[in-house]
Amino acid sequence: MTLLGIDVSHWQGEVDWFAVARGNVKFAFAKATEGNVAVDPTFKRNWAGIQEAGLFRGAYHFARPGRDAETQAALFASTVGVLGFQDLPPVLDLEEDDGQSKEQVLGWARRFVEKAEKLLGRQLMIYTGAFWRGALGNVNDPFFAARPLWLAGYVPKPVLPASWARSTFWQYTEGKNNGPAQIPGVRPCDQNKFEGTADDLAALCSPTPGPTPQPINLSPTGAAAFPGAMFVWPQTPPASGPAVSRWQQRMLELGFALTADGVYGPESKAACVAFQKDRGMSADGIVGPATWKQCFGT
Repeated sequence: MTLLGIDVSHWQGEVDWFAVARGNVKFAFAKATEGNVAVDPTFKRNWAGIQEAGLFRGAYHFARPGRDAETQAALFASTVGVLGFQDLPPVLDLEEDDGQSKEQVLGWARRFVEKAEKLLGRQLMIYTGAFWRGALGNVNDPFFAARPLWLAGYVPKPVLPASWARSTFWQYTEGKNNGPAQIPGVRPCDQNKFEGTADDLAALCSPTPGPTPQPINLSPTGAAAFPGAMFVWPQTPPASGPAVSRWQQRMLELGFALTADGVYGPESKAACVAFQKDRGMSADGIVGPATWKQCFGT
C-alpha cells in the first residue's frame, strides 16, 4: 500500500489543510527553520493546521553547514517544541554545502543530529539524494545509516545514497515532473510516497503523546515549572514573554548580570552560558529543562 504526502514551506502560502486531507493525503511535512536564525513564517499555522486536519505531521530544518550546528539544532528544537503521538521523525534537510568541504558538511550534520536528538528526544531522519551521492562523495557512514532516509529523486527509479539500503519516505516529485497528483487546497508542491499503512506511519511516531507544557506556576519558594519551550539565541523572532522574564529575574537573584526585559537575546545567552559553566553543565546557552531545573531547583 502506498500513502501520499506533501511537504510545504512559505513558498506555498496559505494552505487549506482540510481540503488537502480530502485529497487523499495522509501525511505532511512543514519547513520549520533554516540556518541559525530563520523561522519559516508559515510554520506555526501549518503545524497546527496539519494536526487539525487529522494528518500525520513532520517538521524539517534546512541545513546551513557554514554556520554553527548546535545553534541551528537548538533553534529547530525550540521552534518545533514537544512532539506528540502523530508526529513523524524530525528531519534534517541536507542539500547544500554552504561552501564547506564534504568532511566539514558531514561533521556538521553529525553535530546537528546529536544535538537535535538530545533536545527533541526523538531520532532524526535525513532528507537527501543527489547531494549525498555527488557533493558528499556518496559516503557509506554507519552513523547516518542508523537513521531513516527521506529520499529526494524525481525519476521513476531513484538511486539510493550509499549509506542506506532503503528509504522511509520518497519525495518523488517537486509538483511538475514524475506524475504529481492533483491535490486541492495547496499550490503545486513537493509530493511524497510512503510504502505502508497508517499503522506503519504511526509506528514511526512517538508511542505515547509527549508531556503537555506546563504554565508558569510560582511556589512560595520562588520555584517555577519549566514552560515547555526552550529559550535560544539567535532566533527570529526572539523568545519572549513572562517565562523569559521569570527566568531573567531568577538569574538576577542568583547574581548573574542581565536585563530582565522579557526577551531572550545575546545578553541573556551570555548570562546563561556563565551560569551553565558555574554549575558544571554543557555551556550551550540554551535554557532547556536541565538548565531550568538547575536555576529553579524544580
